[in-house]
Amino acid sequence: MATAKKTAKKTTKKTVKTAKKAEVKTVSALRKGTLAYLGLYGFAAERATKRAEQVKAFYANATDGLVDDLIARGEKVEKLVVGTAKTAQERAVETFETTTDKVKSAVPFGANDRVEELEAEIKTLNKKISALSKKAKTPAKKTGINKEVMKTEKTAPKAA
Repeated sequence: MATAKKTAKKTTKKTVKTAKKAEVKTVSALRKGTLAYLGLYGFAAERATKRAEQVKAFYANATDGLVDDLIARGEKVEKLVVGTAKTAQERAVETFETTTDKVKSAVPFGANDRVEELEAEIKTLNKKISALSKKAKTPAKKTGINKEVMKTEKTAPKAA
C-alpha cells in the first residue's frame, strides 16, 4: 500500500508541475498578445499622425492656388448653366405660344354665343311641342255609332 501512495503522490506532483507550466505559458502568451495589440495601436497612431501632417502641409501650400482655380471653374460652370437655362426658357415660351395658338384655333371662342342661340331655339321648340300636345289632349267630336241609338234599337219592337 505504501507503494500505491508513493505512486499517487508522484503522479499528483507531475500533474501539478505540468499545470503550472501550462499556466505560465498561457499567461506569457496572453501578455505577448496584449503587447502586440498595443504595439499595433501605437504603429497605427504614428502612421495616422504622419499622414495628417502630410495633408496639412499639402493644403497649406496648395490652398492659395486651389481656391482660385476652383473659383475659375465655378465661373465657367455658371456661364454654361445660365446659357442652358436661358435656352430652355426661350424654348418653353415658344412651345407655350405655339400650343396656345393651336388650341385657340381648334376651339372657337364664339361657341358660347352659339350655345345660347341653340338654347333659345330649344325653348321655342319646347313651347311649340307643348302647344301641340295641349291641342291633342282636347277631346275631338266623336264620329261613329251612338250608343244610345243602339240601345233604343234593341229595345224597340220589331216589325214583322
